[in-house]
Formats: sequence, C-alpha cells, structure tokens
Amino acid sequence: MVRAFLCALVVVCGVTTPSISMAQGRSALQVSVSPQPLRSAVLDFGLQAGVSIDAAGTERCGPTRGVRGRLSVDVALSRLMLGTHCVATRVGDGAYRIVRVAASPPVVARTIAAPPTPVTPTTLDEVVVTASRTDNLLLSRAPYGLSSLDGVTLERAGVSDLDGVAARVSGLTVTNLGPGRDKLFIRGLADGPVAGQAQSLIGLYLDDVRLTYDAPDPALRLADIERVEVLRGPQGALYGAGSMGGVVQMVSRAPDLDGFYGRVTAEGALTAGGAPGDAVELMINAAILRDRLAVRVVGYDETVGGYIDDEALGLSNTGGMHRQGLRAAALLRLTPGWTLKTGFLAQTIDVDDSQYANLGADEPYARRRSLTEPSRNDFDGVWASVDGDLGWARLRASSSVQSHGLDARYDATPAAGLFGLTGTAALDQADDLSAAVHEVRLNGDFGARLKWSAGLFFSEYTHTRTVAISDGQGGPGVYRQHRRDHVDEAALFGDAAYALTDHLKITAGARLFRIGVEHRSETDGDPTQVSGEDALVDITPRLVIEYDRGPFVFYALATEGYRGPGFNAGAVPGGDQQPGRRVKPDEIVAGELGARFTLFEGRLRGRSAVFVADWRNIQSDRFDARGLPFTANLGDGRNRGIEGEVEWRDGPWTLDAHAVVNDPELTRPDPGFALGTDTRLPAVADFSVQGGVVHEVHLAHATVRSELRLGYVGPTDIALSPTSAGASAGYLTSSLGVGVEIDCWAIRALVDNLFNRSDDTFTFGNPFYASGDISTPQRPLTARLALTARF
Repeated sequence: MVRAFLCALVVVCGVTTPSISMAQGRSALQVSVSPQPLRSAVLDFGLQAGVSIDAAGTERCGPTRGVRGRLSVDVALSRLMLGTHCVATRVGDGAYRIVRVAASPPVVARTIAAPPTPVTPTTLDEVVVTASRTDNLLLSRAPYGLSSLDGVTLERAGVSDLDGVAARVSGLTVTNLGPGRDKLFIRGLADGPVAGQAQSLIGLYLDDVRLTYDAPDPALRLADIERVEVLRGPQGALYGAGSMGGVVQMVSRAPDLDGFYGRVTAEGALTAGGAPGDAVELMINAAILRDRLAVRVVGYDETVGGYIDDEALGLSNTGGMHRQGLRAAALLRLTPGWTLKTGFLAQTIDVDDSQYANLGADEPYARRRSLTEPSRNDFDGVWASVDGDLGWARLRASSSVQSHGLDARYDATPAAGLFGLTGTAALDQADDLSAAVHEVRLNGDFGARLKWSAGLFFSEYTHTRTVAISDGQGGPGVYRQHRRDHVDEAALFGDAAYALTDHLKITAGARLFRIGVEHRSETDGDPTQVSGEDALVDITPRLVIEYDRGPFVFYALATEGYRGPGFNAGAVPGGDQQPGRRVKPDEIVAGELGARFTLFEGRLRGRSAVFVADWRNIQSDRFDARGLPFTANLGDGRNRGIEGEVEWRDGPWTLDAHAVVNDPELTRPDPGFALGTDTRLPAVADFSVQGGVVHEVHLAHATVRSELRLGYVGPTDIALSPTSAGASAGYLTSSLGVGVEIDCWAIRALVDNLFNRSDDTFTFGNPFYASGDISTPQRPLTARLALTARF
C-alpha cells in the first residue's frame, strides 16, 4: 500500500494580518438589529458584535423587538431577549448560548460556568462541526475540505433530499437513477452508476451512525435536521473502509430537555405534464423529566408524482414515489457530565417505475418498454450512545444495528433469447442487508498545546442477494443466483494534534485495521458452489499541517482511503479476463492544499483548495454481456482539480457561489476489462458551478425571505463496458422560492426548474438497453406550496 506519509507537504505562510478585534462583555459597541425572528436576529448581532452565539435553542423563542444603539454585549443581548421567553447566557470568553426560560419576564445575561458538554457557537453559519471527529472545531477554522449547511436554511429552502444539498456545496454529485437507488460521489471520484457488491465510496452517516455499506443512498428525508456536513477526500484514518471519496453526515436535532412543543408541515406540489404530489411532516418534542429525560419524534408521509409516459404499455406519469418514515430519539442526562442517547429510524420508499426515457429529444419524457420497472427501499435501525467526562478524557461509545432491504426490476427483454425465452424477460434483484457497528472513542489533551484521540471500531455486515430471470409475467424462473457475503472490520485508531506555535499546528494519525470477507454462492444449473475467504490487514495514515493567522487558515494534508477485497459469483472466464473470481482491494492516496478566509468583519467567507488523488485497482460494479451484475477491477486512475466556495452577507442580502473543476481519468486500464486508454472515470462531470442570492426583509412581525438559485453541471461520460457508453451534454438547474414567517406560522412557495428544461441528467437506466438511447430528463417545472405551524 502506498503510504500517505510519503507525500511531501510544504506550507509557506507569511501572512501577518492582524486578528479581528472582538467585542466582549462590557465593551460598548454600536449595534442595530431590526425586529425579526430571534434566530436570525442573534446571527445578525453575532456578526456585528464579533461574538459566538449558540442559536440552536431559539426554535421555541418568540420574535425579538430588536435593539439599536451603543451598548455593551451583555446589555444588548438582554434587550434583544425582551419578550422572547428566552435568555442569553455566557458560556465562555466571547461565547453565549440562547436558552428557553420558564417565565417570560425580561432577564439579563448572566455569567455561568461552562457546561460539561460542548456547545455549538454560531456566528452566521459559524458552527461546531463534528464530521472531522472532534467536538470543538469551528467551521471557519477547519483545516479540511469541509462544508456545513444549516438545517433551518434547508427547511426554508424546501430541501428534503441530498440532491438539494448537492446544489449548495461544491463537488457533491448525486446520480439520478431514482429515489432509493442513487449513489453519492465527491470530487470526481466515481466507480460506476449502480450500487452492487463493491462498498460505497462515500460514508453516509446520521448522528455518527453509519447508514450504508454497499447499498445505495436510502434517501432519508431531511426532516428536523440540525445541519448536513460534507467532508471531502479519503477519510480512511477517521472512518475506515467505505469513505474513500469522503463523508456526508446528517446531524439531527437532539431532544430538548426543556418543555413540550412541536411542528407540523403540509405541502402540495404540481408538476407540468406530470402527476401531483403532497407531503405531511410532524415533529413533537416532549420533556418527560425536566432537565433529565426528553424524547423527540419525527414522522412523515410523502408522495412525489411521476412524469414519464410509456407509450408501449399505455402508461402515463410513471416513476412516482411514495415515502413514509418515522424517527424517534431519547436523551437522558445521567449526571451533569454524562448523557445517554438512543434512537430508532424506519423508512420505506416505493417507486412504481424507473424514470428514464428513450425516444429522443422530440419526446424527452416518453419511452417504449416491454415491462414496468418498480423498486422498493426499506431501511430501519436502532442505535445508542453514551457520552461523558472521565476527568482525564472525554468518552463516547456508540452501537447501532440496522437492516436494509432492496428490490428492483429491470426489463431484460433484449436479452430474452440468451436465457431461452421467446417473449419478454425481467431481471429481479432482491438484496437483504444487515449491519452492526460499534465504536469507542476517547478525546483528551496534555496541556494547552497537545490534543489527542484514540478509539476502537468493530463492525459486522451481511449482504444476501438473489438475482432471478423470468418472463416477468408470472411464469417460472429460468435463471437464479443466490449469494451471501459476510464482512467484518476491526480497527484501532488515533491521532495527536500539537500546536508548534500559537498559529502553527500539526496533526498526525493512523488506523490499524483488518477486513475479513466470507463468500458463499450458488447458481441454478451449475453444480459447483462457490465459496471463499479473504482478508486485508494494513495501516492507513493521515497528516495535516495548518497555519491559522487572523482571518485566514492555510492547510496542507495527505490522507488515504481503502476498500476491502471481494468475490464474484457464478461462472468466470478464467485467465486474465474479467470477471475474475476474486476482486482485489483498492485504495486512494490523496493530497490537498487549501485555505479558508473570513474578511470584512465576517461579511465575506469562503474556502478554496487544490487536490490530487491516486486511485489503485479501482473496484466498480458492472454488467456482463448478458446484463448480469459483477464487480470488476478497472485498473488505476487519477483525479486532480480545484474547488471553491464563497459567501457574502450584507444587510438583507446573502450571495453564495460554489464551483469545482476536476480531471478524473483512468490512466492504466486493466487489460481484462479495458474501457480504453485515458478513459474518463464514469458518472461525474468535469466541472460544475452553482450560485444563489437570498433576500430577507422584516416587516412588522413578519419575515419575508426570497431565494433564487442557478447551477450548471457539465458534460458527463459513463462507460459501462468496453462496447457500451453514454454521455450527458450537461444541464442547467434553477429554483425560486419565497417564504413568509409570522409568529408560529410559516408559508413558502417554491418553483423548481424555472425554465422547464428537459436536459439529460444521467445516461443510465437499464443494462439491457443501449446506453446511448437512454436519457434521464430533469423533472419538469414543479411548483410547491407548504404551510408550517409551530405549537
């Protein structure tokens, strides 16, 4: 394995910009905050005063009357809290937290001891991020390719899926095969259009709990989410296998130990030329034992109308989705320094048909097929974690158990003759997946300059898959393959961060791991059962150098990611031709140089990075000449690129822009499955750019928020096999939304695909039909209207 420590890192930092002065405690400053919802008011105030404010507790606070004049921070916050039923408490030097109080009389900010659990300081979008596996890292100081989106902002924008997140950060790609069937890619590193036996490139997490192994994105509805974090680049040292491209972490809102309250949202949608949709979402928080025990429950039921017509089958508006989900969490404060959290999640997605077309540009929303292609995605899981202070370190232990069921059908009629059928043919694929994941992590420090973390990780994963061929009309099966794969991973990991000076810090870490694989499979008509075992034992390192100077943070890092070995079922051709019986493990070694900046008193924020990645023995889920799935090693590849994100806030206006340019290529194809020399890595565009403008105005007790977003995703190539390839010419995205909030009521109107474009977003839909004839058009112009009530 190539060692990331062999990557040369040089940081040249000569910036001597003075630190921005911070208004603290009793120092008087000029402030002007207009009447508005308290959350946005404290964000405005934090910007003006230069202090950090935890705004997570403002959800149940009333609107503020505003504050104006030359005042100290404490007095200004006290006046800002008048009539809101909330109070600002100081939790550190220049750091405050907003909490709900039982009585409504005005109270002044008071000084209290810092709580044993970490708080979330917020200045604008200045949050503590946890995807980097630390509990006290501010986003503006993060020496990584890390982005964080606030859950309130996503709610106001009507974002309920990760494809909406992808439109607001650079480098995140969500394929468009269909809800519950999509894959996630980051920074141009893609291993193919479909999910199969190869482990996912992106680690998908909910509250530090890994959701998937080799399954597609379960498409959890982003209901009652505190924030979504996107951590780029290989993260093998932090997260282990399955994080070669990065990590996407969804952080839900924790149960509130103070009071009973809730929120309900009802939404309706109309799609041009398609079927209507609707959604209902409910959240209830209840403090069972005040300041000790609380539960939080979120439920939703959603229908998304289809928009594809099948002329051969006489069907219209196919591809509709029905999604139902329930999530519950409980928080128990065992002692002032120890907490126990438990949770449960269940979601079901039913899709009546796939959403691709094949009749060309003149009929972009039509196709002709012999059979419908329904799919289903069932996900459920439970988890528990304990968090506490040992005195010499902070401990966090977590365990989760989950199951994932997938069912999908492909119309296989073009290959009917290969299986002895004379009419229609269907491939039905059923996957049953189960996982148990356990981790214990310690964080501590030796003095002010040295911080450390260490932990143990263990997981067990079982994937059972059945692939069957029949006529799709209820007749007997003519082909059946059944396989079972069991994967266990154990790891010991740790890192240490040492501050060489007040501005220069170095972090080094590593993960010692073992991945074991057991495979059993059998195929009808083949008397030989396939079995095998394999293992990978190695160390993956990580090195980060950061220079933090005033408004700038410069960093350089080298890191590694990996996936374990595997097996292919059924007959194999032998020799050097793929599929081979064994699938070799693959790895990515990557380097990155980047910078973050906060300028003009916090109004301008952003980051930029250049990166390079070397990918060895690329694993990719593919289809053979008959359309049956297998896993190939494509060879070696490389990606290099540049990305940037910037945000400007000035009064009621917020402008943001995100872009990435990368050059993913297959530099050394495996001769047993050659896709051609210098072939593009599949399923990811060479560049993409997005931008948005938000205007927020406060009128009496109402807040009016408007948002316009535009984006462009460049051309994309998908090489499915040595003889099959497809290409998307690029597409434009657009949306417009207007929302009004008055006390406990909110209404928003949203329009997606403003120009009603039908550009192809994903040139894959079915392995049995030529990719060049397939397009997945954008959803036509869709208007949504949502009403939210808080109680």
